[in-house]
Amino acid sequence: MNHPKGTIPLLIMLCSWACIVHAQEPLLTADGIAIVDYYKVPAVEEQVALPKTRYDYTDFAKQLTTGCTDNYQKIKAIYKWICDSITYDTSFRIQDADASMEARKGTCRGYCGLFYLLAKAVGVRVEIINGMSRDSNGNVDPSGHAWLFAYTRENHGILLDPTWGAGIVRNGNYSRCQNCWLWFNVHPEWMILSHFPKNRDYQLLPQPMSTEEFYSIIPVSDLWMEYGLDVLELAKEIRAKTLTLPTFFSQGEGAIDLLKMPLRRSLKIGEFYDFRIRMKSQRAFSIINEKTYCHQEEWTDEGDSIFSVRFMPRETPALNICLRDVSNPQWNIIVRYDIEQPTAEDWEKVAEAYPEASPLLKNITNLNYAKWKQAGIDGHQLLKIVKEQHITEMPLFFDSQGQRLRIVSVPMTKQLTASTPYTFSFYPESGVKWAIVNAGTWYYDWDISPEGLYNMTVTPVEGPLFLYVKMDEESSSYWTCLQYEVK
Repeated sequence: MNHPKGTIPLLIMLCSWACIVHAQEPLLTADGIAIVDYYKVPAVEEQVALPKTRYDYTDFAKQLTTGCTDNYQKIKAIYKWICDSITYDTSFRIQDADASMEARKGTCRGYCGLFYLLAKAVGVRVEIINGMSRDSNGNVDPSGHAWLFAYTRENHGILLDPTWGAGIVRNGNYSRCQNCWLWFNVHPEWMILSHFPKNRDYQLLPQPMSTEEFYSIIPVSDLWMEYGLDVLELAKEIRAKTLTLPTFFSQGEGAIDLLKMPLRRSLKIGEFYDFRIRMKSQRAFSIINEKTYCHQEEWTDEGDSIFSVRFMPRETPALNICLRDVSNPQWNIIVRYDIEQPTAEDWEKVAEAYPEASPLLKNITNLNYAKWKQAGIDGHQLLKIVKEQHITEMPLFFDSQGQRLRIVSVPMTKQLTASTPYTFSFYPESGVKWAIVNAGTWYYDWDISPEGLYNMTVTPVEGPLFLYVKMDEESSSYWTCLQYEVK
């Protein structure tokens, strides 16, 4: 029998899901919880291979199910004990129920046989299902697998797999699962994507799957369920062979629900996409699109730990949803999208919404977008100037001493031409005295309007040209604001 797979396939608890197979009234448990179970005619017991035992499990099973007043509660109690108490036997030697009970370990046959005997001891009928399973990489274990159908009432029951619910084996090492309930009361539409029974009756589907289809469909991931995706809709697309999804990583398990996101493998530059998440732990989160970040403070806080944002990819080749511990600077990817190769039209859409992301601006030498924006030249204006003046290198922009100005018009290219007049026009927001210095010659003759607009036209000679500012009257020092070269 096969061992737990390296990455658990996706299944789903059904307590809150409408049944899309064999429509019926939900089962109301003794504690008032409505659950969905599935119609099935019981197998003829004489025709089923049953686990043998040397023990009487009655007292222990009654102890496990103390306080349980219906079959569903008993099934749930036995399942939880087995998932918490039985370790997978990575040597594959322990196959039967009694040995699994004695050693507290076993293979899937041991898990299922022990479950069968405990359930039978308290009057719950269980049928062991034999078949094959596929892991999240699509690998099918040739040794087969076993799981269960447990009857909650007459001719009705639920699917469960205590082996995979208990834990996983990676590289020969077993680890217990944090959430065993992914494999309890499994929806048939999901179970068939990773568990294929020899007996078609256990598919519980109106449209049974063939062996050929089982081998041909894409593998599924438990992370889809862990992250709260609408997996029944995904199941339909899997069988229709229309599903493409981004890559999911396990670093966000238990930390986040993905309430809304693009369900496709790749995104396009220049298109807006909606993301909505619910944080279940105290972690920082962000969208990281290469050098473009959309951190938590840019998301809308909807309350109840729910955040949303509308984001446009602006860079290739990937976009990632990331988490990190608040005290750790290292980001962990939980979802990764590919970015399609952009067209010229895609880049035009980017430039319209985020001109600073235009490839044209990214190739400009000395461009400090944040400083020019602070000085009053927004991205659209800057992009227009660069296009019209064919600028490839901008003047050096300094503000290390806190000088501020709101630019109306200044030369926007670092290389100026000698004997050509240039106009400098701006509103100073700090500084007590401004000057233009060209090849050692100082110019102070500003035309200052009543509104405080500084304006001066100079015709430079070859050499460096600076826009200087004096920050206070007590100092004799001037600080560089803009630096040009005149040739």
